[in-house]
Amino acid sequence: MSLIVHGARCCWWDSIDKCGKTPPKGNPLHSLPCCPHCGSVLFQVEESDWWDSVDSYEKRGNKDYRKMIEWSRGKCFKSSETLRKAYELRPANDH
Repeated sequence: MSLIVHGARCCWWDSIDKCGKTPPKGNPLHSLPCCPHCGSVLFQVEESDWWDSVDSYEKRGNKDYRKMIEWSRGKCFKSSETLRKAYELRPANDH
């Protein structure tokens, strides 16, 4: 099973092996997976479900959504609006 993790308070996503860890509080063994950029805690989903959801959202009238999500892998954005703007402003050779 391959897992995708994505931010609860940001738009970062990637495979679970790319996540960060929150600083342990009290017991050094207690930390949570988080966005490696901003520290947002993460949700996880099976990779096939992730892509099914992305494709379903695109089919509901959100043109090029999958391309934007593929482009955003590993990048942290504060909101979906910020992500969309960055994607629209990306250099032409940045796929």
